[in-house]
Amino acid sequence: MLTINNNFIWGEPMKKSILFLLLFASTFISANNKLISQYTTIEENLLVGLSSENQGLKLSSAYFLGEIKSDKAIIPLMNLFHNSKEFCARQVAALALFKIDSKRGMYAIKQAIQFDENPQTRKICSILYNQHLLRKQNIQIEVEPIFVSKLNLKYGDYKLIDFGS
Repeated sequence: MLTINNNFIWGEPMKKSILFLLLFASTFISANNKLISQYTTIEENLLVGLSSENQGLKLSSAYFLGEIKSDKAIIPLMNLFHNSKEFCARQVAALALFKIDSKRGMYAIKQAIQFDENPQTRKICSILYNQHLLRKQNIQIEVEPIFVSKLNLKYGDYKLIDFGS
């Protein structure tokens, strides 16, 4: 008679492995929730800093909101960009909007190229908008095989076209 030993599959080593895996997964999930909570707290503090009367705090908050690509900051940054009398604040807001890369922010930067009263701000907005266009073009580049074959690319004695056939 043949007997099957169920402890082989579900023995102590397997139970310990499963317990370790569950412990690891719960630790990872807990750490991830903590990071999300910290990010949210940082984002909220930066948004508060954006409405400060302290110019240094306002500008650094705008800059870091762009660095973390905060979608919640788009409207406050556009408000700073359109309503600030300080051209340096408009320039930092433009940079932050560029980094976030929202359609509304990029449209505002495009409009500022023509309509901002400060020539330096217009120039910075022009540079940012041109970079935005280049960034968009790089994503959409497709290389046609026929175009590549016309380049006659070589590596040592090998031609790229030889690998295509």
